[in-house]
Amino acid sequence: MREFLSGSFSLLFRVFVIVVPIMVFLELFEGTRPFRAIVRGWSRLIGRWLGMDAETAAPTLVGFLFGLAYGGAVIVRDTRRHKLGRRQVFLMSVFLSMVHAIVEDSLIFISLGAGAFWVVVYRTGWAALVTVILGAVGTAAVRRWGPGGTAGH
Repeated sequence: MREFLSGSFSLLFRVFVIVVPIMVFLELFEGTRPFRAIVRGWSRLIGRWLGMDAETAAPTLVGFLFGLAYGGAVIVRDTRRHKLGRRQVFLMSVFLSMVHAIVEDSLIFISLGAGAFWVVVYRTGWAALVTVILGAVGTAAVRRWGPGGTAGH
């Protein structure tokens, strides 16, 4: 029991030391000129590769870097503020469900001995691939069976 408690508190401390500075940094950085420049670059990347609109860039970036727990509020706020469509929210949700908290998770897993390639590159590539495929399937399904589709007419 002593070993379990010692290991648990050690892990909890590692998580605390990694997560709290990230949260403080994000609070100070959001809204600055460099943050807006990063969001613009991210917008070009996700727009070109994943089919997301520019309005999804900031919430997707925050969720990607820092997770759904923190990014959730930004996602909800920006979804309402920009009146994001269902497709954009779907794509953002698919992508983030697999790759949220890339900074936080990576630092934690790497500190426990995981390889950086597998934690970051493979995970991000897989999430992008699945997002592209599900986006295409969703678009085809809406064209076929959704409003204005030809099936059932």
